[in-house]
Amino acid sequence: MRGLKANFIFNVIGPLLSLIVMIVATPIYIAHIGNARYGLLAITWRLLGYFGFIDLGMSRASANALAKLGDPLAAHERAKVLMTALWINLLLGALGGLLFYFSGLFFIERLLDMPADLAPEIRASLPWVAFLVPLALTGGIAYGAFESRERFLTANVLQVFAATAGVIAPVLCAVYISPSLTVVLPAAVLARILSVLLALFIALRGEEGLSPWLFDGKRGRALLGYGGWISISNILGPILASVDQLMIGSVLGVAAVAYYAVPMSLVVRSQLLAGALSRTLFPRLSRATHEEAKELAARALTTLAYAYGAICAAAVVLMSPFLEFWMGKDFGSVSGPIGGLLLIGAWTNGLSFIFFALLQGQGRPDIVAKTHVFEIVPYIIVLWILLNHFGVMGAAASWTLMVTAEVLIVFIASRLGTAHLVKLLPPLGFIAAASLYAIVISPPLVYAILAAALFGAMTCAGALIFDASARELVATLPPFKAFNAMARK
Repeated sequence: MRGLKANFIFNVIGPLLSLIVMIVATPIYIAHIGNARYGLLAITWRLLGYFGFIDLGMSRASANALAKLGDPLAAHERAKVLMTALWINLLLGALGGLLFYFSGLFFIERLLDMPADLAPEIRASLPWVAFLVPLALTGGIAYGAFESRERFLTANVLQVFAATAGVIAPVLCAVYISPSLTVVLPAAVLARILSVLLALFIALRGEEGLSPWLFDGKRGRALLGYGGWISISNILGPILASVDQLMIGSVLGVAAVAYYAVPMSLVVRSQLLAGALSRTLFPRLSRATHEEAKELAARALTTLAYAYGAICAAAVVLMSPFLEFWMGKDFGSVSGPIGGLLLIGAWTNGLSFIFFALLQGQGRPDIVAKTHVFEIVPYIIVLWILLNHFGVMGAAASWTLMVTAEVLIVFIASRLGTAHLVKLLPPLGFIAAASLYAIVISPPLVYAILAAALFGAMTCAGALIFDASARELVATLPPFKAFNAMARK
């Protein structure tokens, strides 16, 4: 079993590679199939993503249950969990595929304004995507098995392969066969099906005593009980993530959405570090004792606060000049301060990833789900009030307040103690100082780059002063190990 540092690196590099593939291939894709077809594809995949709630949290539930059965002597119990989860997700996926086909057909044909010549193409292609639903859900169980054994290298290699194949195959078909959706969409689906089958084969090959007759009703009820709370979070998460833009469009008009959506997209992508660390810790937190899990989560929380804090402090300074350079001065001057405020929320929101992993790993996914249920109505009320009084900046303030309240709630539920909360103040102070500098000075891009590097370096220096885990990590780096060896001599 690899160490946490290696697994964390795998969980960072994997999504980055997938993102690079998407960035490179998308312009080629659009150039050959056109904006209308690409828009339809994007909507189809987004609809498929929304149908992830049909999983009922079984992927996360199986990863949690399997992580607790890491002992080789528990091979038979692991087999029962795996086969039970696979059968449940296969059944849920079959029902989901039928629901996706008919609802997707209604949504695309009745609610979308699309060119008449594309309607037959999407109608003929939609069954392919519906067929993918049950396989995608069973694939989630395979990745749960990988993560339970901390096989993150294998999981990320397969995910990068899936992302690459899912983009390259339809692009090649569009270039050399036809740009029609009846060719492109089946090619994308077949590539994804191949990726899922490969993941299932590799995951199940590493398990012992598997049999299709190992379905366990008691295990199934336990998995569904745990997964039911996860599914609530999975349903409410997209609502909390999209209601702000919908309300901006309703109150201020769709043109105002861009000033919020562009920086929010950048902010969400900056949370890769927090997501990777949370994913890395989850299996350890699942099988650890309560006290061990709290200690591990506390160390990870402080380290993440400084590491992600350095990114946010630098990004706050760069946000306005970068957006002015990238999107134009008029756009950047409006959108930049909005992005700066969102980055403060992104930092607090990133910390909540650790608490979610701790609570879910320790068998309390209900706390996370109840937090999401509790916050949705107050968030919408505050969003409406601030949006009407302060415009798009009010929406950014609402989101920042919401995720800050969320992290305080799950911090209290995790019972880590106020001493750990105090440790978060220095990185928050560096982010606040960077925000104040960006507002007062408003530096041009060149000076902003220098200032961003300075604030990032100051936050990292703060980590070495206040965080023992950071000092231990630096001490393990080759240059410092060599220096320490020379000093001992």
